[in-house]
Amino acid sequence: MKDIQARLLKFAESKCLPYLLERPEFNDYLEKLSFVLVGSVPTGFCNENSDIDIAIVCNEETYKSISSNTAWDKGKPSEVYLDNIQLHYYAITFNRIEDRLKELDDIYLYVYGNCIILKEPNNQYTERFKGLFPYISEVRKQRLEGKLDMLLRRYRGFKSAFNEIDILMIARICLELITLCLKTIALLDNVPFDPRKRLFNMALSGNLGCQLDSKMRQLFCELGNLGQLINDLDFTNFSFCKKIDEVIQIISNEAISQGFRIGLEKPDIRHLE
Repeated sequence: MKDIQARLLKFAESKCLPYLLERPEFNDYLEKLSFVLVGSVPTGFCNENSDIDIAIVCNEETYKSISSNTAWDKGKPSEVYLDNIQLHYYAITFNRIEDRLKELDDIYLYVYGNCIILKEPNNQYTERFKGLFPYISEVRKQRLEGKLDMLLRRYRGFKSAFNEIDILMIARICLELITLCLKTIALLDNVPFDPRKRLFNMALSGNLGCQLDSKMRQLFCELGNLGQLINDLDFTNFSFCKKIDEVIQIISNEAISQGFRIGLEKPDIRHLE
């Protein structure tokens, strides 16, 4: 994996960055643009088929000048193949990133907090976000305590959902609980995670994750039994409840051992899945 990461990083620096620097739409603005490598390559979760993703970060005025005739506002990057490797690139404003980082947005914290700066004038990217990256202790604390609090609250709601005997509703909450568990485990291990894809493997790559790997897999196995729940006794014996309770207890004990709070005074909806 490290060999692949090193090779793709070198390719981004030697091929992709020069290609972008020579693009005519960027020529007049190079002293205002920060070129940032994002995605799987900086975090090391890349493989032989991985693309190169580069964000071009700038102020609002510059963005308006370089974004015409693109689909960047719709979330679609520009694409090109260089030596049979696909490059995705797009521009985004400092303000947009900063606003989403302050909201503790998981995607933005992953993408822009775990990046490699290829080129930046006057350290503008580093200086702008140095207090908002996910490895800053206070940011990690807010995210972890918020998600753990939401996990506990949703677990209490999960148990009351059984009164409705609604299989679909129960399935949705089960998946929500699993997702919250994975994100909280990743934060306790202080490992990066992409909430959109490969969350399971990324979140369980640390010490606590390895410890809970088999238990998390068992939770998925239990979901397969939902279709067999018919009467009250079936719901009472649904073993997902016992297994998720055990996982939450291990997570809570680990959080306490690391000095984090269990339960906030009020729910933080930023962590609602």
